[in-house]
Amino acid sequence: MSALVARVRRLPEALTAAAVLFAAAIIALIWANLGGESYTDFWHLPLGVDAGAFTFHLDLRHWVNDAAMALFFAYVTLEVRRDIELGELRDWRRAIVPLVAAVAGLIVPALLFVAVTWGTGAADGWGIVISTDTAFVLGMLALVGRAMPPQLRMFLLTLAVADDVGALAVIAFAYTDDFTPAPLLLVAVGLAAIVGLRRAGVWRGAFYLAPAVVVWVGFLFSGVHATLAGVAIALLLPIASIRPADLRRAGDRVRAFQLAPNADAARTAEQSLARAVSVNERAYRTLTPYVMRVILPLFALANAGVRITADSLQGAFASQLTWGIIIGLVVGKTAAITIATAIMSRVRPGALGGLRMPQLFGLSVLAGMGFTISLFVAELAFDDPESLSRAQIGILAATVLAAVLGAAVFAILSAAERRRGDVRDRLVRPLDPRRDPVLGDAARARTTVVEYGDVSSAFAATSEEMRREMAQRFGVGVAYTFRHAATATPGVALAGEAASEQGRFWEMRDALLSEAPVESDRQLLRAASRAGLNLRRFRADVARGAGSARVAEDAADAEAMLLSDTPAFFIDGVRYRGPIDADAINAAVAVALTATLATCASSSPELTPAERAR
Repeated sequence: MSALVARVRRLPEALTAAAVLFAAAIIALIWANLGGESYTDFWHLPLGVDAGAFTFHLDLRHWVNDAAMALFFAYVTLEVRRDIELGELRDWRRAIVPLVAAVAGLIVPALLFVAVTWGTGAADGWGIVISTDTAFVLGMLALVGRAMPPQLRMFLLTLAVADDVGALAVIAFAYTDDFTPAPLLLVAVGLAAIVGLRRAGVWRGAFYLAPAVVVWVGFLFSGVHATLAGVAIALLLPIASIRPADLRRAGDRVRAFQLAPNADAARTAEQSLARAVSVNERAYRTLTPYVMRVILPLFALANAGVRITADSLQGAFASQLTWGIIIGLVVGKTAAITIATAIMSRVRPGALGGLRMPQLFGLSVLAGMGFTISLFVAELAFDDPESLSRAQIGILAATVLAAVLGAAVFAILSAAERRRGDVRDRLVRPLDPRRDPVLGDAARARTTVVEYGDVSSAFAATSEEMRREMAQRFGVGVAYTFRHAATATPGVALAGEAASEQGRFWEMRDALLSEAPVESDRQLLRAASRAGLNLRRFRADVARGAGSARVAEDAADAEAMLLSDTPAFFIDGVRYRGPIDADAINAAVAVALTATLATCASSSPELTPAERAR
């Protein structure tokens, strides 16, 4: 039994969350079909407060859909805001393809749904087919896409963020009834309080709870769906990258606790660590387990209980509403995301970052799993039980169909990936001169060398020797870049990226090596001065976290490839496994370059002698 528990704990978090959500949906279906009205009666039990003349009650389902789901939408918005300011969406060049695919995945399914249901009175439910259930798709990807490169998950997350923004906008503007403006004064007061706390630099998350409740109550009584309170609140919570000064302060407090371990020192260290991380990030991390393992399963339990009989199934599958949902989600999502991605890959060559269209096709099939928000919108769109039942059956059928088809596609792709070799020995993100600092001419180079390293590594000096000899020996025939390993010191990595903003990444890297080990801001500034940087701009770029997205991406890629030792080298996308010394590495580069030139010569007879010599 203990071995089974240990294996469950080792499962990917996304897979565990999807399994819990799936189990809740199955329990709801079984419960609703046991006979009698126990399922319906339970979720219509009133719960509220009676205080003298004041009474406030909602039934259990509305507490889930209006209150618990407000936390879910706050969670989604926190992720959106973080990605826009600090993550993938910060660099529009990398985010543009999944963003365009997401917009297509919002519009095309809705148009297909309206086309199928036109003239039936059910066309108002078009919002049902626009959203992808991120939890289910991430879980399925963790289950059936283990052999896929980690960039596929990043593509999905970027697409899901844009998808969620569209779904939130639709709920706000298309499914709000019985609007009463007066309670919005409460909303304004609560949001103003949050803005005031933010400007005052309040970093304790608990202080934001009271005004958040006021905002939620205002939305609830105004008729605007109360879940949008979570969106408004999350948009205003403080967010910033970690500043070196906060890191140093937290480190000092931790060392003080190590020297004098007592309750006061522990509390001070804990507060310093919390203060170093923005309210947005702490709120997101706090909500994650509750959203994935409590709120979403609870929502499924409260809303997926569809009474299924022979008559209801016959009526549903004879209904344009049900087929509109199935076609919109399964066909619309797949076609829209695949075609939009293919077009963008032609318009912006290299924008897929090493991903291949078959992998993205499999992802687009899984995107047809529109469970949570689809059920949510169905509740808003239809009041009559028959239409709601048909919509729910369509959502469940589309989710299952998309999961089965997606699993089949990824089974085929995974078999092909396994035949290509271990993903850990292949570079998951090819060298990209638009994001990577490059030595050499990336356009003309026949061989690429990518290093994942850290200036604090014992072999850092060796890698520099290798780099200098490589440039002298191979010239423009080889393009080389440096990426940050997962073990890289954050402050040092950000200093390198800040230098890159001034076009002096390599000069700063050499200066940092001369200062190693780097343990203070004074050393960073000294290295920046030696590298010839504008120090005022350098300080500003470090403070705003310039390049933090690249550092995080590099670290995530290194972790996905299990790069535990640094430096790690990839020559033409294949992991170098030989000794870490300059001669051995450059010998391997020479072998790769010779092989590449021989291949080019045999396939391109018109290759010039000079090109062959390189």
